Amino acid sequence: MPPTPGSATFAYEFAWRSHALDGELGAAHAVELPFVFDLTHLPQLQGPAALLGPDEPPADLAARMHETWIRFATTGDPGWDRYDTECRATMRIDAEWSQVDDPRSKERQAWS
Repeated sequence: MPPTPGSATFAYEFAWRSHALDGELGAAHAVELPFVFDLTHLPQLQGPAALLGPDEPPADLAARMHETWIRFATTGDPGWDRYDTECRATMRIDAEWSQVDDPRSKERQAWS
């Protein structure tokens, strides 16, 4: 299907690293989901072998991510630049957020 006129693509990289499994889990796929849904307080997500690990996640990260996803769902704009093939704007989400352009350019170019 062709893209809907006026539609936009936004990219993010969740970089907060879980210390679960002695730090081996890191910023694995789906670690961001408790933050998106503001559920980092659930006890079953905390502990040495649990998704978020034994350490307390950054205090405001879940609230900020949840607010961002709600804003995106309601307005279509998460609050950072659109992704395009020129800049490849990507929001790097960690305790601090920063927009980076083409964060994996060498890896992407290797596949070209």
